[in-house]
Amino acid sequence: MKITEVRAFPVGVPLDAPLRWGAMAVDVKGGIVVRVRTDEGVEGIGEAGFSAEYFSTVGPIINQQLGPMLVGRDPLEIARLWQDMVDATHMWGRRGIETYAVSGIDIALWDLLGKVSGQPVHRLLGAAKQRVRAYFAPALKPVDVIVPEAEEAVAAGFTAMKLRLGPDLETGVHMVSKVRTAVGAGVDIMVDANMAFDRRTAYRAARELEQLGVAWLEEPILARSLTQYVDDHTWLADRVSIPLAGGESMLTRFEYLDLLRRKTFDVLQPDCTSVGGISEAKRVADMAGSWNLQCVPHIACSSGTGIALAAGLHVILASENAPLVEFDAYGGPGWDGLLAEPLEVKDGYLEAHDAPGLGIELTEHAYGRFALSDVRFRSA
Repeated sequence: MKITEVRAFPVGVPLDAPLRWGAMAVDVKGGIVVRVRTDEGVEGIGEAGFSAEYFSTVGPIINQQLGPMLVGRDPLEIARLWQDMVDATHMWGRRGIETYAVSGIDIALWDLLGKVSGQPVHRLLGAAKQRVRAYFAPALKPVDVIVPEAEEAVAAGFTAMKLRLGPDLETGVHMVSKVRTAVGAGVDIMVDANMAFDRRTAYRAARELEQLGVAWLEEPILARSLTQYVDDHTWLADRVSIPLAGGESMLTRFEYLDLLRRKTFDVLQPDCTSVGGISEAKRVADMAGSWNLQCVPHIACSSGTGIALAAGLHVILASENAPLVEFDAYGGPGWDGLLAEPLEVKDGYLEAHDAPGLGIELTEHAYGRFALSDVRFRSA
């Protein structure tokens, strides 16, 4: 079997109103779909990066550099292809869009391997469980909007959710308090600050959220360098009892070494679509396990294709130290017709499927129906 084509396509759907996550707001929910075709008619599907926003930079890397260099190669040699792609970009990257490109191709290769072998990806990785608890992940919204959304999520079966904080700490803590009152003590609440604060304000936030029984505080400190990211979050971790989570923007397992050595975070959050694909996300999960840390892969809510969710789910199902999966509160193209059978939460859980590969398939006219020519993103 040989690779005959590797192509990336931007897909998405426009939103009636923008959604905000920290410093980014989106008018379109979508992503970069990656397709790997072979001479035997089997193809794999992946996703590159957090959203369709990056297609103008990630797309050419896949379509003009990495894709052509893989044509004629054996798609089942995933580790070798991964290393060759990383080596091909090491002179100008490893810290940005090139790793997004590698990630999308790697995910598609795992999907293809599963289809060829007739096995779901989590079994090929070494299945650890058959289902995982999902947490509801709404956007940054006013308290009078978030409280009803949280109540509806609990009524739908969710037993965990992650709320967002903006730069106004008092407003954010008030919102968390209102949600805690509305959903009760039996629902786990995590909080994502999206690097909104300096370290002193992050300390105040952590101390107040401790009193509300928050399960983890995610990336509260603004950092401009990897050194600052590790040092400042370690400073905070040494002073508060609330567990800290982070790592969603870190690329390849090598950037996690200091986090592990310093025991900065209690929960690591690699994203399959950016860290280096399923291959690298599983390596990070295993590294976390060796340090007795949890791994809950980040799944970008700005996308909504459902492909990244499937990739993250398979890593989680193959990792004994991964207790939760992030579930986008607002759907997107994956649930609007891009995928034939998108993943759905049942009784608060996502379950493993026996379908080979990632267990997802694009609908017949998916590319034409959801193709994007103009993607609109803006700062919050």
